[in-house]
Amino acid sequence: MRESIDRGTLRRTIILDEEYEMVILDKTNIDELIDLQNEVARHLKNPETFVMDSREFIFNEVLDKDKGRAIGVFAGKGLIAFRTVSFPGKSQFNMGRELELPEDELDHVVHLEATVVHPEYRGNKLQAKMMKHTFDMVFKLGYYHILCTVSPFNYPSLKNVMDAGLVIKALGQREGPYEGKWRFLLHRDLRFIGTKRYRRSIEVENEKLDKQIEILNRGYQGFLLSRNRYMDDEFMIHYGMPY
Repeated sequence: MRESIDRGTLRRTIILDEEYEMVILDKTNIDELIDLQNEVARHLKNPETFVMDSREFIFNEVLDKDKGRAIGVFAGKGLIAFRTVSFPGKSQFNMGRELELPEDELDHVVHLEATVVHPEYRGNKLQAKMMKHTFDMVFKLGYYHILCTVSPFNYPSLKNVMDAGLVIKALGQREGPYEGKWRFLLHRDLRFIGTKRYRRSIEVENEKLDKQIEILNRGYQGFLLSRNRYMDDEFMIHYGMPY
């Protein structure tokens, strides 16, 4: 019996609603995860914005409960969305090392891995819903440093994680499965629930990567997005110096 964590109704078309169930996934769901990931990849407008996780990584590093977790949403088509996370521990791949987190804090780091939503079910705020349950779940498990990477050209994903309290702390080309693609590194500490305040705000176009690296190297953090027209790959990032 699968572990349900949320239920509700999704809007699929103007005249069609569907009931959904959000559950904790396990290794029996691996084929459904891979099939949905492949389906979403086929609909990408910009391949730079999404890097697919391998079947081996999902099976061994996410669905193993000592190493990660996965939340899935089931509706009429079966699995229509999922969020995966991993617990890197003190491994060399822990992105907390890039932010110079203390060694004894690395065991409290969780990596937000993939968020995948079937194209027919977008617009239901599933990313935000899964994010909330993910934070609740990992915090109860003793993890509070939330880290993830997002493409500078992926406005929807970047807005979702920044709306959830993560801030941009680094930018660079990443190796391994990223194959040199540009990614922001974002972070949030779940132990702190107050509103962060910033001074000396600077606005930078998202495609001006060198300018953003310069600003980040001076200690600024990206804390807000804005755009004047509805174009997913053109927007402004607001940077500020934290108090």
